[in-house]
Amino acid sequence: MRNIVDSIALSFCMLCVPGVSHLAVAAASAECVLSDIKVKSIKAKFVDECRHSPCVIMKGVGVLANQCSEPIGVQLKITGYDKAGAPVATRELWPASVRNIPPGDYTFSLDQWLAHDPEIKTFDVVPVAIRKWR
Repeated sequence: MRNIVDSIALSFCMLCVPGVSHLAVAAASAECVLSDIKVKSIKAKFVDECRHSPCVIMKGVGVLANQCSEPIGVQLKITGYDKAGAPVATRELWPASVRNIPPGDYTFSLDQWLAHDPEIKTFDVVPVAIRKWR
């Protein structure tokens, strides 16, 4: 089957090297994997911004590093834990919405990512998916 794939790739390739799978080379050069995305820092807390009635919300900022060679969409998961380390709440979000994040550091808002729960003592943010937006 591989010879058929290479033959098809050769028929569409103008700068081909014999014996190299050209479809694999094209895919590898543009490939980005989840491990290329790192959360470098997060700083957030729950604050009460209302004066007349309680309305506690999460406020904060994070920085992720896109170590891919091209822009990519990133989905993150935030999880809040109680004092024993058990998960209390979780949510998955796309910090750049439907935009691709360029290579390098990207600062994003954590505002209102988790609803307030007085049991939450710590939280973490991890990458869970990548997607190339058009």
